[in-house]
Formats: sequence, structure tokens, C-alpha cells
Amino acid sequence: MLKSYKYSWLWVICTIAVICLSLISSNKMPKPPRIPYADKIVHFGFYFSYTTLFVLSFGKETRWIQPIKKVYLWALVTALLLGATMEILQGLLTTTRSADPIDMLFNTFGTIVALIFIARYKELFK
Repeated sequence: MLKSYKYSWLWVICTIAVICLSLISSNKMPKPPRIPYADKIVHFGFYFSYTTLFVLSFGKETRWIQPIKKVYLWALVTALLLGATMEILQGLLTTTRSADPIDMLFNTFGTIVALIFIARYKELFK
């Protein structure tokens, strides 16, 4: 039973991780190694993963209801809304983080690259 929803569960876990790691105080997180632009790479990776898992989850579970292009559109919209909401909440709710438009740019970039990757290599995900 759970195996048939593995992408859904992974998407839920990824979404919770994005929310928690976006709002946790940076003082409570271990200091990462000094890699240039590591923060931007993480933003790209989170939203690449979020979008990929969204499409894999909802694309398979709703293929009989709606075409895959709608799933791609919903993945884009939800990722952009999640990213914008997290950036706004970082600015409003945390004292150790700030809303950064460049982070939002990398969130968007990760989402778009994921959609292109999935569309181009969809046979890998069947």
C-alpha cells in the first residue's frame, strides 16, 4: 500500500523539510563548510527536489483525471508560492534570517530546471 504512494510520501517529507529548514534559526544549525554560494545551491536543490517529487507523485496519481501539463503547471505554481511564502516568513518571523530575492530566484531556477528535466527524461520516471 505505502509503496504505491512512495513519491507522495517523499514529497510530503520534502515539503516539511523545506518549511522547517527555512524557518529554523540559523544559530541552531551546524556551520556548513565554506563553499561559495552554498546557500543558493541548497535553495536550488530543495526546489528541484520539491518539484520533481510533486510531478512524480501527482502525475501518476491523477493521470486519469488531468493531463500532465496541468500537473507541471500546479508544480510550478505551488513551488513559487511555497518559495515566496518562506522568504516572506523568514523576514517576518525569524531574527537570524532575512527575506532574500536572490534566494527566490534560485528557488524558481530549481523548479524550472526540474520541470525541463522531467519533461526531457520522462521515460526514466515511468
